Amino acid sequence: SATEQISVEQDTLNASLAYSVQGREKISLQNDVNTKIADALELVEAIPELQNSTGQYYVYIIQPGRPSRNDIENPIWRAQQGLQLSSRDSEKLLEAVGELQSSGMEINRLNYSLSEEAFEQTSDSLLSIALEKLESKANETAELLNKSSASLVEVTINGDRNTGFFQPRMGMMMEASQADIPFESPTAVPGQSEVSLSISAKALLSP
Repeated sequence: SATEQISVEQDTLNASLAYSVQGREKISLQNDVNTKIADALELVEAIPELQNSTGQYYVYIIQPGRPSRNDIENPIWRAQQGLQLSSRDSEKLLEAVGELQSSGMEINRLNYSLSEEAFEQTSDSLLSIALEKLESKANETAELLNKSSASLVEVTINGDRNTGFFQPRMGMMMEASQADIPFESPTAVPGQSEVSLSISAKALLSP
């Protein structure tokens, strides 16, 4: 058996944002969310480097600690929907996130990850190295036992990746009283992902 491992710089930036409003007018709240998300999609879909998808849509009653008669008869509602973005062009994504934050959306998560393409490419490279090591071991064993040749059989491959630790540096959210202050885009720096591959095999030795 042989195990190879390497650290690879993460190449994909991911962001999760949401827009939420609350009040007593359930329909108007949903209309507000619908309009905000539609505007956000229009913005991000105009940037070909970004991949996007919408998150879950929630509409629910907020239960106060001591509900009044008005709270029971005319409850407070919250409506919200999320938006997920990802891109290998971090600059484009961060600019879009800054614009979405300035429009009133809140960022819930900002993190780097390793793309499937980069993982597969790295795994293929590790596989070549590991196979060479196993073949070398098999040939050495054959030579020690005075056998003419050795070949690998029943090869088993296991690959894994550790996303690693990443602490994004993000700009502060605007307070309602600070709406006139220019909104700065968040900052993010990629971390490292550990890609490992383990391979085991039996060696068939020929006389």
